[in-house]
Amino acid sequence: MAARNTYPSLPAKAWWALRQKFNQSIPPQVTPPYLVAVLGGKETSAKGNVLPALKAVGLVDQDGATTNRAKLWRDDESYSEVCREIREEIYPPDLLNAILGPSVDKDATKRWFMTTTGCGEVAARKMAVLYSLLAEADPSSGDKTRAATPKSRKGSKVPKKPKKTGSPKKSERSDPPGSGSHGIPIPPSLDMPEMRLNVEIRIDASVTPEQIDLIFASMAKHLYRRDDGER
Repeated sequence: MAARNTYPSLPAKAWWALRQKFNQSIPPQVTPPYLVAVLGGKETSAKGNVLPALKAVGLVDQDGATTNRAKLWRDDESYSEVCREIREEIYPPDLLNAILGPSVDKDATKRWFMTTTGCGEVAARKMAVLYSLLAEADPSSGDKTRAATPKSRKGSKVPKKPKKTGSPKKSERSDPPGSGSHGIPIPPSLDMPEMRLNVEIRIDASVTPEQIDLIFASMAKHLYRRDDGER
């Protein structure tokens, strides 16, 4: 088979996701909306990239209907034989003889596509991915790929860590009433509240000294709680 200007390309993730879906239920026809539902992404990419690749390898016909090859492709027993048929239909003998599985040199494969088709590195790498899948022809590789890819659910949220409700930090603790800034208790004061009274006494000039003494003694008794003996 003569070399071509381009070769089909399909991501390994899409290859295995479609095979897994076909194992569950093979659709009568593969359409861009179907590919978006299975693989995600945009419908324009499914129509311009994925669907042409499926047609090129013969899993669907030109109208998008699934072929008998698609039924054999999803079966582990016939998977390697289907891959061999696709390789021989699409790729020239010089590539098949030079680079063949089960372990494919992807860098060498990429260089071959760049040299043969004149495409860039990105396009050649994509072509090399699909060729490697077909050359290795190992149905168990799909399980390894799915195991290495973490699943993400839409709408799932990472649970928030519960807030700690323990005792506050030392710097945040408030001192109880009656304690100082370092938590040292301060004894309550034993002094009575201080009161000041200004007493103005007017004594008539006719009052005798003995009467004046009695007046002050009475004041001392009632204001200062002193008896006559404490003066």
